[in-house]
Amino acid sequence: MRRRTIYYATRSAFKNEELDIISRERTFVDLKRTDRSIGELIEFKVSRIPTEEPLEIDLSAMVRHKARSAYRTILAPCIVEHAGLILEMNQHEGFPGGLTQPMWDALEPEGFLARTGCAGERAIARAVVGYCDGKQTHTFVGETTGTIARAPRGSREFYWDVVFCPDDGGGMTYAEMSDQPGGLQKKLAMSQSTKAISAFASFLATQNGNGLFD
Repeated sequence: MRRRTIYYATRSAFKNEELDIISRERTFVDLKRTDRSIGELIEFKVSRIPTEEPLEIDLSAMVRHKARSAYRTILAPCIVEHAGLILEMNQHEGFPGGLTQPMWDALEPEGFLARTGCAGERAIARAVVGYCDGKQTHTFVGETTGTIARAPRGSREFYWDVVFCPDDGGGMTYAEMSDQPGGLQKKLAMSQSTKAISAFASFLATQNGNGLFD
């Protein structure tokens, strides 16, 4: 299995930290249906280039545009990622989806909970990874179900980690989990981001000659 170099466009120190753990400790399924370390297949190189993020509810549409904008600067196989919350009552519309971040940035945690009225509501955390190889753009989705906390909890203020309680998290928010020794690894074992990156790795393992740089 040939190891590939893939650029990951992000300016987030939190994502940089998580990507290192995902690469070393999380797995994907190869062509022989065997679990392999993601780092065996992919060497991620983080690039802090700016990317274009159109305002879209649809996360996949947003990420496709974002991946192509990253490729135009990097000119090498690259991925981008964007995540959002999908409220169960608005699942059909995918809301707020790609609007989660601008709402969060404008309202901050307490304001987001108050203005959306979503405290205590069931939700899906959805991450979409976009890959551009110079010829095609592909997207990969990861989802984790959970509940929105009634108040922000935890000190690791990475986006909406302070309000999302995954079903397998023992009632803790992602941020509370990450505050504990070994907690970030526990979070990433169930994270929507890990699932999306794993799906991307499984796809990449099937590619041999279709991309501009293969």
